[in-house]
Amino acid sequence: MPRTASLTSIEAKIRELQAKAEALKKFEKPGIKQLRTVLRKYKLSMADVKLAINGGAGGAGRRSTLKGRKLKAKYRNPADKSQTWAGRGIRPKWLTAALKGGKKLEDFAV
Repeated sequence: MPRTASLTSIEAKIRELQAKAEALKKFEKPGIKQLRTVLRKYKLSMADVKLAINGGAGGAGRRSTLKGRKLKAKYRNPADKSQTWAGRGIRPKWLTAALKGGKKLEDFAV
């Protein structure tokens, strides 16, 4: 009966692979042991680790809470109504050119 022999060999391979999978789950990533040693040696806390990961000293890696959010347009190009500016970031070229031409920022207010 070749089918029975192949079935038992496949089941044995499954058990072997399951045992290997369990061993891999228990295995720690490389460097974890060294990290624990350094944490103990220098008496570092999780807050220290988060500070080191998130940008170093005192808020150097902070972002603005408004970054990426859409705002209503504050200024509109009268020549092309689809061109607007919310007042954040670099001024658009159409606005810069108009301001150099003698107009005031209030002239473009929505």
